[in-house]
Amino acid sequence: MTAKKLRVAAYCRVSTDNDEQLNSYNAQVNYYTNLIQQNEEWEFINVYADFGISGTQVKNRAEFQRMISDEKMGLIDMIITKSISRFARNTIDTLKYVRELKEIVVAVKFEKENIITTTEHGETR
Repeated sequence: MTAKKLRVAAYCRVSTDNDEQLNSYNAQVNYYTNLIQQNEEWEFINVYADFGISGTQVKNRAEFQRMISDEKMGLIDMIITKSISRFARNTIDTLKYVRELKEIVVAVKFEKENIITTTEHGETR
């Protein structure tokens, strides 16, 4: 019997549309696509990525909103993102969405901070 794979997606965002940020955007998308696809215990779902969008307003980020909707529909078990600031720059939004997702047992993994929100140290480390 094969163990159920963890359904994993990534969220990427850059806040400006200049050439340097375009390179960062492409690097993030490629990195997370490869990271997820190479893990045999994970099923690749998607890379949600907002380009040239500030992180201060979640409502303005279409891909972020689509990701949250997909998570609420039960399509995703874990989201990986580079850092808390890539997920949201607004602390209230960060906590709101992390807590909502935690309630439906969807983890958010912040790589830079080494935090997985469904662990006992998920909000404070």
